[in-house]
Amino acid sequence: MNLMTTPAVWIFLPVLLSLLLVLVHRLHKLSIWIACVGSLLLAVAAFVFPQDLEFTLFGQQFLFDDTFLILNRALSLTGSQLKTIATLYLFSFLWNIAGIRFSVSRWFPTISLAITALWVSTLAVEPFLYAALIVELIVLISIILLTPRGEQAGSGVMRYLVSQTIALPFILLSGWMVTGIETAPSASTLILRGAVLILIGFSLWLAIFPLHTWLPMLAEKSHPWVFSFVFLMQQSSLWLFLLKFLDQFAWLRNLNGLFPAMQWAGVLTLLAGGVLASLQNKVSRILAYLVLIETGYSLLAIGLISQGGGEALALSFLPRALAYWQWAYTLSSIQQFAPEIDGSFPSLRGLFNRLPFHSMSLILSLLSLLGLPALGLFPARRMLWTSGAGLTFHYTPLLGLAVAGMALFILRLMHTLLTADPESPSPSLSAPGEESFWQIFVLSVFTLLSLLMGILPHIFLNPFLGLLEPFIHLLPPN
Repeated sequence: MNLMTTPAVWIFLPVLLSLLLVLVHRLHKLSIWIACVGSLLLAVAAFVFPQDLEFTLFGQQFLFDDTFLILNRALSLTGSQLKTIATLYLFSFLWNIAGIRFSVSRWFPTISLAITALWVSTLAVEPFLYAALIVELIVLISIILLTPRGEQAGSGVMRYLVSQTIALPFILLSGWMVTGIETAPSASTLILRGAVLILIGFSLWLAIFPLHTWLPMLAEKSHPWVFSFVFLMQQSSLWLFLLKFLDQFAWLRNLNGLFPAMQWAGVLTLLAGGVLASLQNKVSRILAYLVLIETGYSLLAIGLISQGGGEALALSFLPRALAYWQWAYTLSSIQQFAPEIDGSFPSLRGLFNRLPFHSMSLILSLLSLLGLPALGLFPARRMLWTSGAGLTFHYTPLLGLAVAGMALFILRLMHTLLTADPESPSPSLSAPGEESFWQIFVLSVFTLLSLLMGILPHIFLNPFLGLLEPFIHLLPPN
């Protein structure tokens, strides 16, 4: 068995490390630092690893194979996928390095590393049917994190499990249909049925409108740090998995009406997220609508793949992750300062007087996700707004309503944070500031990173265009 393979390094090694962390999970700080170091080393190795998988070290030449065979099935990670792998392990590092501050599950380091390795394996396994089984395994594992310690699984968790499990037979049936299409490529009925099964499966996985109802319920009961990590990894990996489908099967990407349907589904999902966000009175639920909005933008980007949507999708990966990180970190930190804050607007009144930097961080992370100029997501947002408006006039008012809905929520939140309740002032919110230098430094650094990515996207974001390199049929090189 050849262990000099990329799957052995970026799949089996982190899985083995996560199993070893089970032995020390009670030593929470130690397990977090091991997970941080492991994730960071794997991310750096993937960034610097040569794409031809051959390098020389201390006079010795090493040549890695990109395929690992196991039980007559293949795990294949090519050199063009290394940027994707590095990005996913970078996300794992970012969530572990700050997770030590919050009262999340002691299993977080172990499970987060395992989840990252499993998402990498979904992009590597052939045939793709086995990826659906791996996704189901990820869902089952993530429930351990999403269920608060000492509590029974709530209705949001159960609906999440049911929704993700229902998607499994659709993907498995589509695999059987693909076999029929390959043997009879002119069978248009099989092509239509296979495409419908695949799209239904991905719609359930990604909680596309109107299949998103469990998202707010889950966000309200789960810790924001855990929720943001689980769904960032799911979003990032499943969009790449969908691109892999479109790239691999010509009959799917050449299906008439497929990309316009994706555009409309993306716009409607984005509109639903923006409108529902504007009506919210709980910041603990808003992350669910942020996920829904990002799902809409990503689906729109894939629908506009021939108009530059792929580049917009790739440019959004890092700034979206940093915005999720900043929002979840700030909200989790606020809940530690004041456990009596339940996430409702009344409990947040006047919070700026006590935690000014945390309050500004909440607003800035939302403004980045809104696509405010000079912030990280603006380059990707501008490309989608321009392409969508240039393609058809019908998208313009719907996109405008979605952005307006999100902007309205931000304005309402700003008003709440700045305005104290004169009738029932909270003693805890009238206390002096408690922000430490380290917390102010962390929040300032992530705000600065967002500004740098928005102002200098050619330096900070263009390298992430390499995420599109594996999709040579869907996005042929210029």
